[in-house]
Amino acid sequence: MSKPSGKIKRIYLINRDFQMRYIRLALLVGLCSTLLTVCLILFPLVQFRIIRFPNFLPPPFLWAIGGAALLNFLIVAIMGILVTHRIAGPMFSMTRHMHVIATTKRLEFVRIRLSDDLKYLVRSFNNFIEFLRDQTKADALRLEAIRVQLGAEGATAEAVAAIELLRAEMEQRL
Repeated sequence: MSKPSGKIKRIYLINRDFQMRYIRLALLVGLCSTLLTVCLILFPLVQFRIIRFPNFLPPPFLWAIGGAALLNFLIVAIMGILVTHRIAGPMFSMTRHMHVIATTKRLEFVRIRLSDDLKYLVRSFNNFIEFLRDQTKADALRLEAIRVQLGAEGATAEAVAAIELLRAEMEQRL
């Protein structure tokens, strides 16, 4: 039996559609910005004959241009994945918690990493969960008071049992 390594496997493409859409946008902006910068710098230099290009550029010069373009592409792609990961992680976590709340009726807080973005949204979500918990506790106390009052007034056993079941379900959510 192999011993598990201490490394934590981290998945950077949590929500591929979301992340790839913004990475493509970042690559397009980077490409357009690079082309615009090259044109704005080279046009006056060539126009005023400050620099002259030969008819054929030497291969090392072409390789350097291609290598720089590839390096720029890789840097933008990697940074895009890292930045969108910090946004997609909290979104994924909140979506998963909403599903848990919908299926199990348990009100649980969302925890995120310190490096994640959207902390304000997660804080608001957790405040909402806290509000729902407080409201559920208050409702359970009111139900208990109603059950005691019905028990004192001699209500039917079925009504008291129904109220007790509802109160137990509310406390289970907490």
